[in-house]
Amino acid sequence: MRTDRAASYRVYGMSQSYFTRKLTGYLDYKAIPYFLRRFASANRTARDAGWPGAMPVVMTPSGEFMWDTTAMIHHLESRFPEPSVFPADPVLRFLDYVLEDALDEWFYRPAVGSRWFYEENHRVGGWELARDATHEVNVPGDQAYEAVKAHVTATCEPFGVTAANIDSWIGEILRPWLRVTGAHLVSHRYLFGGRPSLADFAFFGGNAAHFINDPLCRRWVDADAPAIVAHTHRIMEPEDQEFGEWMAPGEVPETMIAILSELGRFYLPWVSRASVDGKAELAFASGQRVEIAVTPFLAEARATLLARYVEFRSDALDAVLERAGILSYFADFADRAGKLPSYEKPPQPALNRPFGPPWEREGTGR
Repeated sequence: MRTDRAASYRVYGMSQSYFTRKLTGYLDYKAIPYFLRRFASANRTARDAGWPGAMPVVMTPSGEFMWDTTAMIHHLESRFPEPSVFPADPVLRFLDYVLEDALDEWFYRPAVGSRWFYEENHRVGGWELARDATHEVNVPGDQAYEAVKAHVTATCEPFGVTAANIDSWIGEILRPWLRVTGAHLVSHRYLFGGRPSLADFAFFGGNAAHFINDPLCRRWVDADAPAIVAHTHRIMEPEDQEFGEWMAPGEVPETMIAILSELGRFYLPWVSRASVDGKAELAFASGQRVEIAVTPFLAEARATLLARYVEFRSDALDAVLERAGILSYFADFADRAGKLPSYEKPPQPALNRPFGPPWEREGTGR
């Protein structure tokens, strides 16, 4: 047992954390040895290593710290290449990055908002989060619950979600997304075929931590998209599954086109404008409006996604994006592409910070 632990990754995070579950879902699928350490961001050793505070943070078997789930998965893929979580076909590979980007940067927002602005949800998911925090912070459970509630609700306003507009986020952004992804998963076990991709783990993270976990959210999923529950369970217990192949190159079904089109309603228009102007307004059909600033981390993530578009661009890819009505959000911004990052070493991106309350306003993390 001591030998196994010495060879394992140590994941500091929470089982109710969106990005912790994204990473642990990946580690479980790849059968990479790890164990979870519940913590409330008070790891002094990680801080001394430069960790900016976004959960989770991981200690490698050699004692190095790393963070940022997207970067960590890329790094781990170089060490544990099979089975790959990146589709081999360039068109599917880029679409995978598009979905993962939206799941990380957009759907995280209604996940946190739905937990903390609906009492039924935070009485369960919020309590579970606070309870796990007491593994590290020696305070009574009720005190931890109130402290976590106060802090996390204060972080929501910087990313555009408030108690006043949460119903618009749910009705106009989250539930339509659940419906289109659920419809796709009726006939596809995973987003890009018979095996999970990077985007599947991003999808799983939000579902396992929030949308399948918190009671009100779970009722929405049960009503709108029960196939998402089955997808979550498949990734939650991969040892019970048989995995197949990716979709055939050139076969992008209409259900996937509907998913991509859904991103063209709110997220892609907002991020395209905000990454240029620094901020952009989100206008709901309800009449509510909110101006959301882009963070340095998201600006960098957008530049990286555009760099991947330049890398994978082809007539076939542009045809798929055109079918979905979202080609302009990439083709018209290709000159803003950044550099593709290196994942050779355990990643430690400096901009990967958690959202702070209004008086702090730090960048997003994942």
